Amino acid sequence: MNPNRLSQSLALLGVAAYAYFLFLRPTQEGMALAVGLFVGTMGVAYGEKPFPVPFFLGLYALLFLLQLLFGHPLPFLAGGALGVGLPYLAYRLRKPAK
Repeated sequence: MNPNRLSQSLALLGVAAYAYFLFLRPTQEGMALAVGLFVGTMGVAYGEKPFPVPFFLGLYALLFLLQLLFGHPLPFLAGGALGVGLPYLAYRLRKPAK
């Protein structure tokens, strides 16, 4: 599986989950998870090797601070961990090019 493609899919899943938790099942924890998933997966880009994207990492840090002070930090961290961890796992498990 291509880690870049998985990262893009997770970003779209985060946007769709945010819309779901905003309109269909309103819950703050779900919205925090969805935003963490979106911003977390956009924080690392995958080309030849993974590299951090400073804008999204700064945005993640700012949103985490806001979640820590006023919201739900654990679902936000869980979303960020999934957003970074799953594509990185796919990157580590892919077969090397010959």
